[in-house]
Amino acid sequence: MALLQTPSFSPVKYKNFEIPKPCSGGINLLDLEYEQEPNQSPNVLNMMYRNGAFGKRYGQDYYFTYPAKIYDLAYYNGNIIVHSGTKVFRDTTEIFDGLPAKKGLFINFNRMLYFIGDKFYVMNEEDEFKEVEPYVPDVVINRKPDGTYADVIENYNRIGTGFKNSFHGDGTSKVYVLTDQDLDEKEPIVEVDGEALTISEDFTIDYAAGKVTFTNAPPEGTNNVVITIYKTEQEYIDTILASKYWVAYGGENNSRLFLAGGGESIYYYSEVFDATYFPENNYARIGNTEDDITGFGEQYDVLMAFKPTEIFALEYYTDDEGKGQFTSKLVNAKIGCDTPYSIQLINNQLVWLSTIHGVCTLTSTYIEDERNVRIISRNIEGGYRTKGLMAEPDLKDAVSVDWDNKYFLTINGKAYVWDYLLTPYQNSGKLDQDAKRLSWFLFDNFNVYEFIKSERSLYYAKGSTLVLLNDSYSDFGQAIHAIYQTPLFQFDAIEYLKTVKNMYVQVRADTASIINI
Repeated sequence: MALLQTPSFSPVKYKNFEIPKPCSGGINLLDLEYEQEPNQSPNVLNMMYRNGAFGKRYGQDYYFTYPAKIYDLAYYNGNIIVHSGTKVFRDTTEIFDGLPAKKGLFINFNRMLYFIGDKFYVMNEEDEFKEVEPYVPDVVINRKPDGTYADVIENYNRIGTGFKNSFHGDGTSKVYVLTDQDLDEKEPIVEVDGEALTISEDFTIDYAAGKVTFTNAPPEGTNNVVITIYKTEQEYIDTILASKYWVAYGGENNSRLFLAGGGESIYYYSEVFDATYFPENNYARIGNTEDDITGFGEQYDVLMAFKPTEIFALEYYTDDEGKGQFTSKLVNAKIGCDTPYSIQLINNQLVWLSTIHGVCTLTSTYIEDERNVRIISRNIEGGYRTKGLMAEPDLKDAVSVDWDNKYFLTINGKAYVWDYLLTPYQNSGKLDQDAKRLSWFLFDNFNVYEFIKSERSLYYAKGSTLVLLNDSYSDFGQAIHAIYQTPLFQFDAIEYLKTVKNMYVQVRADTASIINI
């Protein structure tokens, strides 16, 4: 007959268990509670590290409500510039009315603020908002009056209609043949030896044939007959107006404005420090033409051009004639970016969101395989048990900002926030461990359409309202609902019986708190 024996337990010496920096590892939606690190949390909301202490996140307050929906934001010359409805405001002062009531593109380039919408606009330091005056190129010089010879000097301007022909006067010819036909019926500018002539009195023009006939033959001279004419190539203009993304790049001095996102996987770039001149041939197509460029990011002296499933690197060089040129090479053929407004430069490494792979970072611009991209969002992606970032609807609409040493990624009223000062990314080659140690936090009540940073503050557009983040512990006058839950502790051993002798919890005294044990 077998005897049942009651198990016996030997008492052990009590041990101290401490979480020195609670939740410094952030939220972890992937691992089971008892598999998480002590400094992580399976459920934390609206908490973060501020000034080295664990507490509630930033507060929010209304800054200003504009008369219509906010479409675009910019920071220029110490002021927030707002495109609301059809109007443009400098902070709260209206400075222009007449834009289309839809999203456009603000561009800070070469100390000027540009705007691409139905037209190409510019704003100067005197708050004058007007249409850009495109550069008028000298397309040919040394041209003979009959057009049989000329030297090509400059490209046509994609965003402009005007261009010049410079002729050598021969003293006998009255008819001067232009480079183009079917010209715009806009009065040309005709100068002979620096003197402006008058149409009808001094010359006539055949717009269809592209010919100028002088009343008196211009005298002999070297490029002494300069004719400025106009021809609208709307297809060229539309390639620029359709652009959605921009970056300043030019090697070491960021001297050119790059535009993309208008379709067909093409980028366009301006002349050096001149956004009013996009030479006709300053463009290139990269990768599969079916997928458009979805954004830019500069890492060191290399410009990265993102596509939904590819990444290309553009590099600057000077050719034998001293002209700046750009070459492209494939950096990654499997992972790209299909969330354009998620791209940020974090600790000298580009970070972005792919709706297929998660939040990524680029560790190298040279290795041409998937190893130069690392996934860093494993803690917030979620899974079968707990939904997270990758279950968010309309993920391609996510909006990001780099502020206060934190990477904000906002979607559907939530903000997934990586505190990269607390836990910077370190590439040890152990992909899962490198991603697991990163501190991600989750905020709610962040209904962000677009972020804008001033020198020290962060704002975002919410409908027709501009919201300001502040150091309070309230949202719009209401308390912030916050949660912090520790993981399930096993005290270093899977034993049948444990006795908790004492428990001490330390909380901040400057915010209202409730603790459930």
